Amino acid sequence: MNTTVNQNPGTAPHRHTRSCWWNPDQAGWVCVPTVPTVPTVPGTSAAPAREVVDVRDMLVVHTALLREFRLAPAAVDRVVPGARGRAAAVDRHLGLLCDLLHHHHAGEDELLWPPLRDRLPRSALDRLDAAEEQHAGLDAALDAVATARRRWRERVDVETRDALTAALRTLHALLAEHLDDEERTLLPLAATHLTTAEWEAVGAAGAAAVPRSQLPLVFGMFAYEGDPEVLAGMLAQAPALPRVLVPLVAPRVYARRALQVHGTTRP
Repeated sequence: MNTTVNQNPGTAPHRHTRSCWWNPDQAGWVCVPTVPTVPTVPGTSAAPAREVVDVRDMLVVHTALLREFRLAPAAVDRVVPGARGRAAAVDRHLGLLCDLLHHHHAGEDELLWPPLRDRLPRSALDRLDAAEEQHAGLDAALDAVATARRRWRERVDVETRDALTAALRTLHALLAEHLDDEERTLLPLAATHLTTAEWEAVGAAGAAAVPRSQLPLVFGMFAYEGDPEVLAGMLAQAPALPRVLVPLVAPRVYARRALQVHGTTRP
């Protein structure tokens, strides 16, 4: 795969940076240009150009969430009526997924959207408004899944199983639409309007919301399809021992959970 492309004849070839990523759906690169030099008052020094913020860690999280919510209805469907132990195991995984999604969006609501709203041009605010409306719809879908989960746990029968799978499919459809819009329209804006510290605060808030005992499993979910370079960056601020051990342990932890919930270590 080439690392340079000539996007405009007569100009120097573009060299991919850490802020570029390969989109398999488009069979092409998604590239966000470097933020141009900020104009200054005449007679003063120009502010230096800066590289855009590396937002690929968000893509890793999105990929894992989409995969697991896509697989969730089938995992529920495989539970035969009356198999309460099996239902409890699948429901435990659903609870983790729903908590991850809730905290992921709470972090965006608190730490991502407000600074973007202050800095985006008025012409781009409709994208942010749409994302916030989608979050509200996803919150309602999560509530519907929570209700369906509770009823299924109580009865573990065909009727409650089918209601839960329907609620999960609705949630996945809404999530797929939202994440696609976010990646195409808002992540490039976040990359060019936020500082690295502001972006890292979003990820730190998400990590802090995960119980410590669940961190290897969650990182294993991310690592299953995640870019190794991005995954290493996500652990960069961790203490030395976890930074070494988690990449070794996490894939095996996730494989065990996948076998238990999806019936295979390679879902």
